[in-house]
Amino acid sequence: MGCLLDGLRYHRELSAMKFATAQSPWIRRFVVSGAIFIAAAGCSGRPKNVAKSVRGKVTLGGQPLAGATVGFAPIEGGSAAVGQTDATGNYKLIWGRSGSRLIEGAQIGENTVNISTFVEGAPSAKPPRPEVPEKVPYKYRTAEGALKATVKRGSNVINFDLEPGPVQPPPPPKGKTKGKAK
Repeated sequence: MGCLLDGLRYHRELSAMKFATAQSPWIRRFVVSGAIFIAAAGCSGRPKNVAKSVRGKVTLGGQPLAGATVGFAPIEGGSAAVGQTDATGNYKLIWGRSGSRLIEGAQIGENTVNISTFVEGAPSAKPPRPEVPEKVPYKYRTAEGALKATVKRGSNVINFDLEPGPVQPPPPPKGKTKGKAK
């Protein structure tokens, strides 16, 4: 029972992490579905299809990207893995939890990768939490520009060198109006 409660606590922690949901609602879906799988599998230890570790470094324009959430979601379905970059841009993924022990790694195979710095503010929280703006360029937060990574058995080092670009989506194209002007 305690293991299940730990899994549910982990689900709440992941749910509290706010990705750039206004721009990418699919991100929230993969994190929440991954958290449900993690909560269900939290007592079973490391399955055979989960790599021993996945870590790496995220840079933006050659500079470390601190405070970014990094999420791997298996393309073939399964549990998502999530990590956070430190001040030097380094991250390590956590696949789940077994009791009080965190299970590092990610599901083996091709994964869609989401990287985001956006954190929704919570002014009524105690202590209040300010909003953290998005720094990751918009092109990496769309389905067309989504990053991909292949996780292999054992230990993996997967770095992401992001190119600078606009953070906001481009404005809609100006269309021609039909009919006569009044």
